[in-house]
Amino acid sequence: MSDDDDDAPALPVAKGKRLSVARKAVVTRLWRAAQRQLDAHEARLDELPKGAAASESEAKALAVLARTVRELVALDATAPGREDKTNDDLSPAAGLRHVAELRKELARRLEVIAAGGSSSGPAAPDGNSDAS
Repeated sequence: MSDDDDDAPALPVAKGKRLSVARKAVVTRLWRAAQRQLDAHEARLDELPKGAAASESEAKALAVLARTVRELVALDATAPGREDKTNDDLSPAAGLRHVAELRKELARRLEVIAAGGSSSGPAAPDGNSDAS
């Protein structure tokens, strides 16, 4: 290999479906490799005696695998052709806000139940705003 190979510019994404198919194939192969590594890691952990802790190298391997999966998820999210589709998924910040709101509402309802009163908030899943 020559130094020219390392300095070659990346092909533009707009070249057509051929590039996106190749990209999808590479990402699919990376997902499979990550799955195999995860399976092997789980098998090694299953072989540990009860109460034994995993080694530092196992912890590092798991951290690398977690980072790889995170990057693969990001690659899938930025895949060509996805940017024109509607995205109903929440952003991470919006998702966290939604979870926080759900927790507050659940805590409020549990307090009402513990106090023996009826909920004066939004209707219950069955459509009744009253627990009785």
